[in-house]
Amino acid sequence: MMAGYRLVWFQHLHKAAGTYVIRRAMANGETFWANHENGNPVENGSVIQLWKMSSEELSSFVDKCEKKGVTFVACEWGGPDFQTLSNDERVTLLTCLRHPIKRLVSNYNYDHYWMWTKASSYDEYLSEPHLHSSPEYYTQIFSRGESNLDKAKSNLELFDHVIIAEDGMEALNELGWSKESDTTHPTFGNKKRAMILFAKFRWIRLFNYLRNVKFQPDVELKIEEKNRLDLELYNSLRR
Repeated sequence: MMAGYRLVWFQHLHKAAGTYVIRRAMANGETFWANHENGNPVENGSVIQLWKMSSEELSSFVDKCEKKGVTFVACEWGGPDFQTLSNDERVTLLTCLRHPIKRLVSNYNYDHYWMWTKASSYDEYLSEPHLHSSPEYYTQIFSRGESNLDKAKSNLELFDHVIIAEDGMEALNELGWSKESDTTHPTFGNKKRAMILFAKFRWIRLFNYLRNVKFQPDVELKIEEKNRLDLELYNSLRR
């Protein structure tokens, strides 16, 4: 075992300041998997499905990281075996949450303007087969595919650092990341995005984009009710 080896394992939640955390890790000299997509390790052209690994596979993946000198891994598309990671003294578990409704609104608008969703309403968006556009996204990630609030809470208790985006990023200093990252990942104000909408003749969408029009869910959708567990989880972490 490498003396003093540490692997920061970042559970990346969509539109919850995750890209900022990843760039901050980069700015402070953490070593990423040689081939990665925004911190997610890639092998043979696709993201390694860390969230599907058994306890043994996950441990041997951490061994591999140690051998390669990798000190930072992001996991974005599902919840891995948190208990196994927590039991491994080499691993530091980190995540960052944002108010669940604000996160969902941000994700919808981002996907809408970047044309990553065919949904033309929140109703359609919520029924798409993606975890990040599903109700109770946080609860599902942290209870590993279930809508089990108790399980999500107990898995989050295994984390070394749970950051709430609205409360600031000071906890990242505790990882020795004193250098600031200049990157945020906002939905609006991206010239390249505007050019793509222009090139694809999406005039109304472009017009809305340039005016920073942010689409909100209809009241009838009862979005808070649909994300009751996530709101409870988030509020329990802020207290």
